[in-house]
Amino acid sequence: MSAIRRQITTGVTTAVSTAVRAGLALPAGAVGAVLVLAGQPGRAARWQGRVSGGRGWTGGRVLARAVLGLPLDALALLITGYALFNSVRNFGYPVWYLDTDYHQAWGGPTMAGVWAVHAAGWGLCLFVLLRWPVRWIARGQRALAARLVDGSPAGPAARTVPSVSAA
Repeated sequence: MSAIRRQITTGVTTAVSTAVRAGLALPAGAVGAVLVLAGQPGRAARWQGRVSGGRGWTGGRVLARAVLGLPLDALALLITGYALFNSVRNFGYPVWYLDTDYHQAWGGPTMAGVWAVHAAGWGLCLFVLLRWPVRWIARGQRALAARLVDGSPAGPAARTVPSVSAA
């Protein structure tokens, strides 16, 4: 496998993994909140540790993550749900629209041309959706989780280790 192909494969895998984790944060937060409210904060903490990563989760932090992360999580679920729905619709264009008059559709008059145009167009839109907005939302979700668990900001400045000079 060439280096370029390996880099593209890694980039696609990372983008899809990030999108799945970001999109499932709302249902995962809801499960954690239900566990806390049902009187099982230890189980909720283990659940949140598996979903978000990190240690130091408590029942209160899981509940805070579910409430504070609601706007980001809802937006991520909306965008990833839209991306999944339209991926099925556009890549499966021949299945959904075979019985219609596709001769005047983009890429027509053949179904192969119509499918190629719709698949390529949606592939570009999907690339843009997963490349920027979902990545930014996932970064915000990780920052919120880090802030709740560590109490420290998760920005680039917080991840750098200050150098100590021997003076």
